[in-house]
Amino acid sequence: MRYFIRLSYKGTHYRGWQRQNESGTVQEVLELALYQMTKSKTGIMGCGRTDVGVHARQFYAHFEIDTPFTFDLVERALRVLPTDIVIHELLPMHVGAHTRFDADDRTYYYYCHTSADPMLSEVSSFINITDWKADLVELGLLSIYRRTDFRYLCLTPDRNVHTRCLLKQTSVVYSADSTRMRFSFKANRFLKSMIRIIMARILDLGMGKITLEEFEGICNGERLLKFNRLAPPNGLHLVDVTYPYFQRKLVRSIIDEGFG
Repeated sequence: MRYFIRLSYKGTHYRGWQRQNESGTVQEVLELALYQMTKSKTGIMGCGRTDVGVHARQFYAHFEIDTPFTFDLVERALRVLPTDIVIHELLPMHVGAHTRFDADDRTYYYYCHTSADPMLSEVSSFINITDWKADLVELGLLSIYRRTDFRYLCLTPDRNVHTRCLLKQTSVVYSADSTRMRFSFKANRFLKSMIRIIMARILDLGMGKITLEEFEGICNGERLLKFNRLAPPNGLHLVDVTYPYFQRKLVRSIIDEGFG
């Protein structure tokens, strides 16, 4: 029988989602926990791949097991998993259901704060600014929203069949005291490190390090960089994944307090 699990994790101490040669990935920890609970070695397929240090508020993975569960997986996982990984829901699915290929949309938030705060250091990116050009940031986000090809805004573009993505939302909101920002990106797919590359350029634009024309040139590949610098991973959160056969409400977090 095939199951989806809906989970969340704080990625600070993990080497991303996907199992690698080195240990310490979320997938590896989940597969070990599932083995401890079922005494059966079971591979887990995730809805995507988050980078080292990136967080997921709503993530889906699927696996197959021969016999139905005779215990409450969600409850037992609380005792088996580390506290920075939580399974919220077990969903029986049809055999062909696939957490990665069946997803319609994915939504990411990127958080920044401009007043140094150790309580935010693991879940938001600190930027030390004196003059923030909010109008240019809005124009930059609009430019990204209108874009269809992200070849120059991702890593390893040639590993993809194509580099086109359908962006459905790009926005930024500010906290009531204007010391925090939350950027939102929603699309049918994202390429490797695409949001972190976009955010690095958006932050440069907002801090006046590049002009809007230079920003456009970088995005169009007219101004090639020696390397694609990435925004820090700690500010990036996968917050929602939608499927044609079900949808869960976007879950708010403590970090969203102050954004209205």
